[in-house]
Amino acid sequence: MSEGTTNNSTLNRETLFSAEGLIALVTGGGTGIGYMIAKALAQNGACKIFISGRRPEILSAAASSLGPTVHPLPCDVTSQESLASAVGQVTESSGYLNLLVCNAGIAGPQIPHPGDDTSLEEWAGANFAKGFAEFASTFEVNVASVWYTAMAFLPLLSEGNKKGNVKQTSQVVVTSSISAFNKMPPGGISK
Repeated sequence: MSEGTTNNSTLNRETLFSAEGLIALVTGGGTGIGYMIAKALAQNGACKIFISGRRPEILSAAASSLGPTVHPLPCDVTSQESLASAVGQVTESSGYLNLLVCNAGIAGPQIPHPGDDTSLEEWAGANFAKGFAEFASTFEVNVASVWYTAMAFLPLLSEGNKKGNVKQTSQVVVTSSISAFNKMPPGGISK
């Protein structure tokens, strides 16, 4: 290749964003964005997709609707024991992962947006009345669980790199949001 030219064959979308042959896990994969991520992976050649969540019946229905490459994996991402169990099941089933999508999340406590006639005291009181545990659980699910999920599955992602079944190196993708910027306390700041 001459100087100043690029090999564009590796930059085409079929290669650059290929899901062909991937083994993936999508947390929160039974509904919403996670479901659509699993669907996109299934339709674009991933050979096995685990979808996890806390509700087995939702996961089973989602997996059935997405086809034979999608497998329900009940798991509570806020429980180290549940994560360890999920790691064991993926290890037994495939022995490695190429992609981990940390997508599980909750909206958190909701407070009505203050109106023009809402006093500062009323607004502060409504926010203060929400339980500390409810507020903290939003951080537990949306922030801490991402770290623990990634750490739990890191050895399987490393095995995916060793396996070399796809061109990409193993990846962790985190679904986040712009909710922190929407000025809708208190749940917004945990996103």
